[in-house]
Amino acid sequence: MSRRYAIIIVVLLCCTLVLSSCSNPLTSLREFFNKGEQAAVKETDEPKEDVPSLSEVSAVQPENSRATVMYYKDWDNYLVPVMRYIPKDLGIAKATLSALIYSEENAEDLAPTGLLPSLPMGTQILGAVIKDDGLAIIDFSKEFVNFTSAKAEEAGVKAIVYTLTEFPNIKAVQVRVEGKAITELPLGTKLSPEIRRSEINLQAAENIGDKPSKVMVYYQKRGRGEYSYFVPVTKLISGFTNSVEASLTALLEKPTEETGLISPFPEGTKLLGVQVKDGIAFINFSEEILQGKNDKLQERAMIKSVTLTLKEFDVIKKAKLFVNGKVADASDGIGANEYLDVPVFVNFYE
Repeated sequence: MSRRYAIIIVVLLCCTLVLSSCSNPLTSLREFFNKGEQAAVKETDEPKEDVPSLSEVSAVQPENSRATVMYYKDWDNYLVPVMRYIPKDLGIAKATLSALIYSEENAEDLAPTGLLPSLPMGTQILGAVIKDDGLAIIDFSKEFVNFTSAKAEEAGVKAIVYTLTEFPNIKAVQVRVEGKAITELPLGTKLSPEIRRSEINLQAAENIGDKPSKVMVYYQKRGRGEYSYFVPVTKLISGFTNSVEASLTALLEKPTEETGLISPFPEGTKLLGVQVKDGIAFINFSEEILQGKNDKLQERAMIKSVTLTLKEFDVIKKAKLFVNGKVADASDGIGANEYLDVPVFVNFYE
């Protein structure tokens, strides 16, 4: 009998030591299972083959509607422009901004895309005035300030500005809360009386030389939904007098892994030259770019990245791509003897 008690005591002592090494055993179990969930989420975030792109979605325009671009966010707080249709009989400011407010209906609508509404739940639009000088004054309810993080707060303000300035009669935005003009949101985002487009999805840069310039490029991203999508990214670059050359050079620089952004260009691809004449950009790449021709999805992504980046230059309407200064008459896609249209919209969703 004494031998049995001794065994029980030893077992109890071991259990006590194990439990004392954890501040909370239930917490440890929760963390263990959460790690499994996080791993599963990370796995779904990896690029997959044959994933459809929002840039290639066919959107049929309903009657009595107008096309507009709304800036949603993804789970990493990147702003993503998506072309959608809104009824013509609705006020443009309220109709577009209402779609950016988090609600069960809006979140469910966007779920397949992997994107999220950009503004806090419960936010109401108390008023919207568009002045003759192009200033849109938007008055929100007090719920507008309830962002969950500083990044979400900054992204939310930019989503408002970029969405509204898609309309040609709006140049800048003034944000009010409960009728009062504010200069700073609770998590630190500064607000000027006239907020204009600036530095969407700005990427941190190192070793930038003197007098850096800002360029916008477009990378692909695979989110948590059923689609990939293209993301506008502001980058800093120096040493260029040709802004188109600067933008395409920055595009070929691969984004860092932690950003989740994807560059479709094969390793070693270089820009050999670019010239713009009569609204056409003639672009010459090194032969490494041909390594992506066998994968049609990759090739389409390369073309889309290039033409979307050119979209930022109003004078450019078409592009022609060369490889080592030559075109391949018998092929299509990269290096083909054809002119590519510069797209008007980035991503589409009905």
